[in-house]
Amino acid sequence: MAKIEFKGIDEYAERLSILFKDSEKMVRRAVYDGAAIVADEIKAGLNELPTEPSRMGTAENPLIGVTKRQKADLIEAFGLAPIKEENGYVQTKAGVDGYGSVPTESYPNGVPNAMLMRSVESGTSFRKKHPVFRPAVNRARKKAEEKMKQVVEQQLENMFK
Repeated sequence: MAKIEFKGIDEYAERLSILFKDSEKMVRRAVYDGAAIVADEIKAGLNELPTEPSRMGTAENPLIGVTKRQKADLIEAFGLAPIKEENGYVQTKAGVDGYGSVPTESYPNGVPNAMLMRSVESGTSFRKKHPVFRPAVNRARKKAEEKMKQVVEQQLENMFK
């Protein structure tokens, strides 16, 4: 834990002022570094998605994976939203965006990547579920929290040298 030493009330007030002024920047840096760890873990999970040839899944013979093209589309579409402050929390979100590269009759611009990822994550009547996001977040949580703590402590240490 970072330690702040001061002598007298004026010095205390000055340090609190500095801390208040730079706190959002410090928190954003910590969130960015923590989110990068989680994003790497999610990307690794996307790379491990099983692939199979293109076919129609049914309740009796559900899809187990995605096509190689769909997998590449999901990996390419994955990213983090810009970091923002909302209701007192500095946060970002991980997800997939855009459309797949293969147009279909129902989706002439390509299948929405978010819809495909939801079907992979939760499963459908014709696709077995293959969770990626939740297990990746659970695996990375402790490392991300530790990294965020280190970043904040390092910044406090540099600020009050």
